Amino acid sequence: MQNTENNFVQEEFIFPQLILKETLYTLAQLKNAAPENAHIALAGRSNVGKSSLINALAKRKQLAKVSATPGKTRSVNLYRVDPHDFFLTDLPGYGYAKRSKSERELWANLIEKYLVECENLIAVAILLDCRLEPQEADKIMVQFALAHNIPIIPILTKADKCTQKERSERISQWTVLIPRGEPIAVSAHSGFGLRELWKKLIAVAEKAHFNHKQIKEDLLENTQEEKSEIIQLEENITVSQDNTFLGQETQNEKPKKIRTKRGAVAREKEMQKKLAQDKARKKAQEEKSRAKHKKK
Repeated sequence: MQNTENNFVQEEFIFPQLILKETLYTLAQLKNAAPENAHIALAGRSNVGKSSLINALAKRKQLAKVSATPGKTRSVNLYRVDPHDFFLTDLPGYGYAKRSKSERELWANLIEKYLVECENLIAVAILLDCRLEPQEADKIMVQFALAHNIPIIPILTKADKCTQKERSERISQWTVLIPRGEPIAVSAHSGFGLRELWKKLIAVAEKAHFNHKQIKEDLLENTQEEKSEIIQLEENITVSQDNTFLGQETQNEKPKKIRTKRGAVAREKEMQKKLAQDKARKKAQEEKSRAKHKKK
């Protein structure tokens, strides 16, 4: 009996790899980066420990530069999550007063436009200091995301510097302000909560991927007349508006059926054709948007 029980040892979680793909400075670069992949943005105050958390998630000490001076990061770093094929977008920290007003406004405008206009953005992970009660800058960030229907993954950093009671109190405070999804407490120093955070990020990315994949699979099984209607429907769907990514399905929703593969060769050819059409349409829309922006 004992040997049988030993066969059911919980499988060890393998940390994904984080690979720095690009360093970006403008909105155009951000919008054109990794257009075929889902993005999860990392946002937080300048001293919240974002770089330390990235290094801890990657199990590398120097992947993200950690500075003793908060607010020093002026670029946007795009990290590919391997093998799960989505990206973490490391945004500049907000709320640091020692930067000039014009510079703070410039980055605030960049972050705002990216969060609203990036079609690949599926969620924003907001990093919050576990030691502090909800700060005004963090509240504004949360309210902005909620107003634009951007799913939020709340993360409490520096959990090792708080007692369990203090962490529970902070989680309760943020749960009131962020009704969808309980904050995940983590520590870059001790590794506390990192596995749970990775599992959450992966689940959000896989949910977004499944939704788009299911749309394309349904599209291939319909007639040519039905295809045009579904293509139009797909254009009107934005991943950032799907609040079910964080595991908050409504009671009335029924789980989607997963279809089996049929006619693999013919289906693959049709899929490739559809993806090429989607890519061409998206490129045309981006060019039209840029042209319209230049006129303004």
